[in-house]
Amino acid sequence: MSDLTGVPNAVLPTTDALCPETVTIEPGDITVTLVGVRPAVPCPLCGAASRRIHSRYSRTLADLPWGSHCVRLHLTVRKFRCLNAACPRRIFTERLPEVAAPYARRTIRLTEVLHLLAVALGGESGARLVRRLGFVAGSTTLLSLIRRTPLPLHPTPRVLGVDDWGLRKGQTYGTILVDHERHVVVDLLPDRLAPTLAQWLQAHPGVEIVTRDRAPAYADGIRQGAPAAQQVADRWHLLHNLAEVLEELLLQHRPVLRVAAAPAEPDRGGEAAAPAPLAESAPGPLTPHRPRRAPQRQAEVRQQRHARRVAQYEMIRRLSAAGADANDIARRLGVHRRTVYRYRALTAPPEPPRQQRAPRRRVLTPHEPYLLERWQAGCRNGMRLYRELRAQGYPHGASTVMRFVAQLRREEVAGHSAGTRTRTEAVPVPTARHVAALLLRRPEMLTAEEHAYLERLRQADATVATIAQLTHTFTTMVRERGGAGLDDWLGAVERSEVPALQRFAKGLRADEAAVRAGLTETWSNGPTEGHVNKLKLVKRQMYGRAHFDLLRQRLLHAA
Repeated sequence: MSDLTGVPNAVLPTTDALCPETVTIEPGDITVTLVGVRPAVPCPLCGAASRRIHSRYSRTLADLPWGSHCVRLHLTVRKFRCLNAACPRRIFTERLPEVAAPYARRTIRLTEVLHLLAVALGGESGARLVRRLGFVAGSTTLLSLIRRTPLPLHPTPRVLGVDDWGLRKGQTYGTILVDHERHVVVDLLPDRLAPTLAQWLQAHPGVEIVTRDRAPAYADGIRQGAPAAQQVADRWHLLHNLAEVLEELLLQHRPVLRVAAAPAEPDRGGEAAAPAPLAESAPGPLTPHRPRRAPQRQAEVRQQRHARRVAQYEMIRRLSAAGADANDIARRLGVHRRTVYRYRALTAPPEPPRQQRAPRRRVLTPHEPYLLERWQAGCRNGMRLYRELRAQGYPHGASTVMRFVAQLRREEVAGHSAGTRTRTEAVPVPTARHVAALLLRRPEMLTAEEHAYLERLRQADATVATIAQLTHTFTTMVRERGGAGLDDWLGAVERSEVPALQRFAKGLRADEAAVRAGLTETWSNGPTEGHVNKLKLVKRQMYGRAHFDLLRQRLLHAA
């Protein structure tokens, strides 16, 4: 036991109501004894000061550790008699609001530190760190601290971002609300229904601008809860909706995609054809080798999948001819409405899968033009060609070059032009989704081959050319925020003979005010999407077992 007169006050709770007396140091444990010294203490009920001591009692509080030692504060506090005859409380206990709350077992400053760790890390992870820091608190205690803490109060945002998030993906969804000007989350809602959002907006008047995606429920909720607020449709979602429409349209023009992807015929001089576009710019992903099914089994699986698609196509056409709408067909067959629209627009059943695989990009592909040029110049020595490639930085062995030269010899013996078969290998036809992505991409980001492919696509079909032109105009309008040209674009689409684009334009007409604001204002829903990513991180830290109330507490306190 030691005297504490030389111990600085910084290691003890800062208060004039207590005076340290002694300290007991044991292995891994420190106990500090403090006594109350105030001559007069106010009654917590009526506020009248009293000097009449009734009795004394002891409290033990856990405090912040000193280094690796746990600290306990042993307080000797007093009970006083209330001198106010009108006060219903006759005896009261001395309060220490700077040190601990009534009936608490730990100091306020220790509670604050534990609360910060709980908000940042959650229960189990926070408890592991707490033990390493020398505190005494389990995961249940930390979660209890989070739940008992009142939610922070945020001012009503002027610019609000609204988006949905998945508590259980595909089953349970909620809504996140973000203040765009202060860049913080202001609240979480337990669902994504219009009445819930409308109720929140009515309880928080003052919202002037609301950014959102294209969900009709959010549009209705904003109209009900804040009719004077300006709605801003997110630009990314506008492009995403257009991409879905383009994919549906291009699926109906698969023969055109195939014609545009086919390599050109060699000219009369025997020159080799240029490689088909997109083969170099979009190589397949480099993945580790995986065991594949036997070819016969693969063919059976493809045939079964194609048979299911054909049966689905015929059922959709049959129900559509009977007068069923897209929503009824989608619910009955368990498919998405886009699938119903796509199959209804097809003039023939889905084509069977292609048996031909996409050629793999070879390590020698970038050097083949040089090898062909040297072959045409009369160099037939494989090792010499290999050494020349090595001088240009070719990092691989000679065997690949030797095989390529042997192939050229075989073609020459067979009477073919050197390199013709090598350079005119069949190439995969780009998918509708891939071509839709090319049409939406910025022109300056396209390669020369992609430019050439899109040009051949426009020349091959007038409808595809119209689609490409309207798509380019819309994407330019979105990226440059040219909302003034929306009416002209909608009119051009309505005059075109492209039903899918006309349906897209009809949807924009139904939400025209928000779409026009999205194409004009600088606000977007991008920051809200960023906070959704943060929410997902917090949810995954809790191993996906957190209830909505705990997730809401952690996210709002972290904000």
